[in-house]
Amino acid sequence: MNESKKSQKNGVLAFSTRSYPTFGRKRLKFDEFHPPNSVTESPYFWWFTFLRLNQDYKATCEADGKGACAKLFEDFGNVHKMNFKEWWTERAHLFSEPKKGHKMYVATSLNDVAPFNSDEVLNLVVPLTWSQRRLKKGFAQHILKLVEKGSRGISVIESEAQYKLGGRWSIDAFKHALAVYVEKRKSESEEKKVPLADIAIRANLPYATREKAKEGIKNQHTVDVRATLTVLADRHYKRALQFIECAASQSFPK
Repeated sequence: MNESKKSQKNGVLAFSTRSYPTFGRKRLKFDEFHPPNSVTESPYFWWFTFLRLNQDYKATCEADGKGACAKLFEDFGNVHKMNFKEWWTERAHLFSEPKKGHKMYVATSLNDVAPFNSDEVLNLVVPLTWSQRRLKKGFAQHILKLVEKGSRGISVIESEAQYKLGGRWSIDAFKHALAVYVEKRKSESEEKKVPLADIAIRANLPYATREKAKEGIKNQHTVDVRATLTVLADRHYKRALQFIECAASQSFPK
C-alpha cells in the first residue's frame, strides 16, 4: 500500500451517512454467511454484495485485474477472495469524506491559538470553575448560535468521497431485490418455467407471507394475490439488475 493511502486511513474517518458498518469486538470472528445487523444495515455492505454479482467485474477478477472493470479493480480488488470485513477494513477510506478544516483541541501555547477573525474557527476562554449547566448555557450563547442547524453527518448529495452513495436507499429494497434475484437465477435451471408469482413466494416477500400465498395454487381467491406478486417480483428483479450494474461504478445505488 502506498504512502498516500496509508495517510488517508490514519485517524477517524467521516462518512456521508451514519449507516456505516461496525463489527463489534475485534476478537469476534466475522461470519460471512451470518453478518450482524450492524453490517447488513449499511448500504456499503450491499454495494459489496451486488458487486460480487456483476459479471463484468467477476470476469475482471478472474483475469487478475484485466478487463472491462480494470480501473475499479485497482481500488476494490478481488471481492471473490475476501469477505466484507476484510474488504471494508482495507478500503473504508475510499468511501470517506476528505479531511479538511480545523479540529477541536485544547490550546497549550500561543502557537495553538487559531487565527482571529476567521469564519471557520474561533478562540474561546472556558472558566473551569463554572458548573456544567452554566458552561452548556454559555456554549449555546457563544458558539451554537453561530453554527447552522442540520442533521448529523454529511449530506449524501454534497459528498466529496471518491466512491459515494448516489442518493436515497432502502435496506429492505436491497434485501428483497437480492432474494428475488437469487430465486429467479435458481429457477432458470429447472425444466419448467417458474412463474414470477412463485419466485416472489420462494423469496419470502412480505406480501406473500402476509397473504399466506402458496406456490402453484391458482383459484378465484388467489388470482389478485398472484397478480400482485408477479408485479412485485418483476420490480425487485429489475432493481437487482440495476444495483448489480451500478455496483461497478463510483456511485451506488443510483
